Amino acid sequence: MKRIKIISLICLIFGMILSAPVKAEGDGAGIIMSPMRESVVLNPGDIYKSSFSVSNPGNSDTDISYHIEIQPFYVNENYDPVFTDEYGSGDIAHWVTITSGATGVLRPNDSTYVEFEINVPEDAPAGGQYVAITAVAGLGTNNIEGGIGISEGIALAHVVLAEITGNTIYGGEITDSGVQSFLLGGMIAGYSTVTNTGNIHALAKYTMKVYPLFSDQPLYSNESNIEDHYILPGRSFYNETFWEDTPSMGIFNVYYRVDFQGKIAEVTRMVIVCPGWLLFIIMLALVILTIRIITLVKLRKVKRAVF
Repeated sequence: MKRIKIISLICLIFGMILSAPVKAEGDGAGIIMSPMRESVVLNPGDIYKSSFSVSNPGNSDTDISYHIEIQPFYVNENYDPVFTDEYGSGDIAHWVTITSGATGVLRPNDSTYVEFEINVPEDAPAGGQYVAITAVAGLGTNNIEGGIGISEGIALAHVVLAEITGNTIYGGEITDSGVQSFLLGGMIAGYSTVTNTGNIHALAKYTMKVYPLFSDQPLYSNESNIEDHYILPGRSFYNETFWEDTPSMGIFNVYYRVDFQGKIAEVTRMVIVCPGWLLFIIMLALVILTIRIITLVKLRKVKRAVF
């Protein structure tokens, strides 16, 4: 009897991270997939062809064998990936056929393309359809523990977000947005929660700019590379956008904006970043000053009573 020990299953990156190459690593081995996601509009009756690459990086020290698995894809209420058919949105898993690269062996610095085809039925329902085409790569090591064979493996998923044309419904809400105004260290961040009330996935975009207190020249802006995440139907997504190079102390003006389904939420706030040790010194100084003032007041009262 065998069971597969999955070292890394990285599927949440489907729409929330990047479409750049992503690498999963095990002990002395790794696998790279690119792209990690694609979004496509399909009509009933369409035949759609696409591909993605799977690579064994050059710094690997072992051959990797892999095979492809096809699963429905969705996320739960916590936005963790689940591989079940939710609301009929996983029917697409039955429409996908691997036409090339279904299995193989990758030597170090070797790569291949996995080609697939989506045959959309004529009666396909309108709305979102989601599938994970997963490359499961064994590291070629088998250990015996208590008579059970354990083979280590790595898995990465290429997620297809498909919009089937027809009676699609777009709708969404930005239920919360803000910027924390006081930080005891850490990074300046804008936060928000968006909810998709339609029947098709939609892209949320997050913009943040950070300015010095008395200047209109930004210290940080992500306008040239705006953060975005796909939100699936019937789900809410909480997100934080960070300024990773936030200084350990300072006072800044922060602008944060969320765009989703034609709705916009904007927040402008002054943010104070103060390390804990500095706050302690300030509080200690205030305590000493307060005691000093009380002492002086009492001394004056005593002098008046004497004279």
